[in-house]
Amino acid sequence: MTADATAPGGRSRVAGTAGTLAGHLVMHTADEAARLLKVKRSWLERQAAARKIPFSMLGGSYRFSDRHLAEIVRMNEVAPAPPAPDAPQRAHSSRKIRPGEPTPTVAPLRPRPRNGPRRT
Repeated sequence: MTADATAPGGRSRVAGTAGTLAGHLVMHTADEAARLLKVKRSWLERQAAARKIPFSMLGGSYRFSDRHLAEIVRMNEVAPAPPAPDAPQRAHSSRKIRPGEPTPTVAPLRPRPRNGPRRT
């Protein structure tokens, strides 16, 4: 009644058992996980070594389950910032000045102060 599907890495996965291979947890190597996440393997390994992302250490190698990969994606999501309720609206620079309206004054630009000793 269940059909076989091919999982990443050429493993066969039984439908209806998401994240499992015939009842066993599917683990991805760092190369497979990097390919699935579309990141560099070195980034993935640096993040794991710094304990910033979830992983399993099996046989001295980083391994990532489907649950780990989903959590890594969730941890790195960035939601749009809501607009500030009292933020003043910025005037557009392309605003046309009507006849008889005073020209807006703009302060002249000043050079940035130098860092370090002055040369004489």
